[in-house]
Amino acid sequence: MQTAMIRAKIPLRYTEGFNPHPKMIFTQPLPLFAESECELLDIRLTEDMPHEEICARLRKEFADGLYINKVYEPLSKFGEISYALYKITGFESARERELEELLSGEIAVKKKTKDGKEKVIDIRPLVRSLERREDALEALLGAAPDSYLNPDTLCRSMCERGLGKGAYGILRIGWYRGDMSPFE
Repeated sequence: MQTAMIRAKIPLRYTEGFNPHPKMIFTQPLPLFAESECELLDIRLTEDMPHEEICARLRKEFADGLYINKVYEPLSKFGEISYALYKITGFESARERELEELLSGEIAVKKKTKDGKEKVIDIRPLVRSLERREDALEALLGAAPDSYLNPDTLCRSMCERGLGKGAYGILRIGWYRGDMSPFE
């Protein structure tokens, strides 16, 4: 993103100090091999520039497959994000009853701590909903800084329970506040 912004001559504001870099804030990262329709980036500019011009300049600099949907003044801060919505494929054989059983109790997963030790945590409180939608699952997962659930962790746990064959796809499709209003 930095390279595209610089090539597009977007007037970015930089940090001060010995090693200045553009002021850019991204939302929660995606796991490897996941896709997204709704990544958010907050930048600061040194001068006003029409949103349409920013959009047009960036579109020229982006690699194939990377699109910019919209440029706008932020209405909220990223700290207001509570949930992310994902479309998950690869669990077509999971029955509704199995999904209900999964959500009815603890979903214990092993996680490595910063010091390299393993601990078991319950990710169930971070799964707001998990529902079948046609040929995929829609999962609404915690996305706040203090309650983030990597969708890959949920998928691996489901595979360990025999709900999938091990090959799955993850597509982030939305961001939501705690009151379930869409985030912009």
